[in-house]
Amino acid sequence: MNYKKIVAREGLILLGIVIVGLAVYFIARHLNNVYLIQHQDAKFKVVQNMRYSLVGYTPYIKMMSLGLNTAILGYPVFAFIRFVRWAFKTLKEK
Repeated sequence: MNYKKIVAREGLILLGIVIVGLAVYFIARHLNNVYLIQHQDAKFKVVQNMRYSLVGYTPYIKMMSLGLNTAILGYPVFAFIRFVRWAFKTLKEK
């Protein structure tokens, strides 16, 4: 296989994973900011203690973390899984 095609395919896979991860991060960040603005004047401690902190709403914070982890670690994990599949396939051959 041509090396240019291999590099192009891997580059597109890497770019796709990073774009998806960053999209999840920025969408969750936007939703978290909207939530913070809406609940800025919450005067009841019960509302503040239910999955709410000074930095935002817990599910959105977890989504932001997932997005960044996907953007940073997504391709290495993908490459590792692909390597393991290739190694098993190679070892099975006689």
